Amino acid sequence: MALIAVGPLEIFFHGDRRFYRIFLVKPEDVAAVRMWAMNVGAYNIAFGLGIVTGLWMLNSAGNAAGGSAIVIFCCASHFLLGIWLWITEKRLLASAIGQSLGPGLALLFYALYR
Repeated sequence: MALIAVGPLEIFFHGDRRFYRIFLVKPEDVAAVRMWAMNVGAYNIAFGLGIVTGLWMLNSAGNAAGGSAIVIFCCASHFLLGIWLWITEKRLLASAIGQSLGPGLALLFYALYR
């Protein structure tokens, strides 16, 4: 999942110039944003694991209601957080779309086919 993959990038590589386009962190600002980047990375990993857990509960553990609730919460959160990312930093439009598109489609398909 993208969230689980992006989380370690945020934690360990937020200051890497190869990822400037994604994180917009200038070399002189790495120390100042370290705490925030590491926490956002951990949140992304936690949300990704939440979606995986919810899908497992939904499909394998016999807890469809609980699994659905976890997946819907995680998807709705990241859909809204992607919109918020774009509102707060217009230069990160591609990242905002990447954050919102998958969860938004999942919510749409859930609403249409449940």
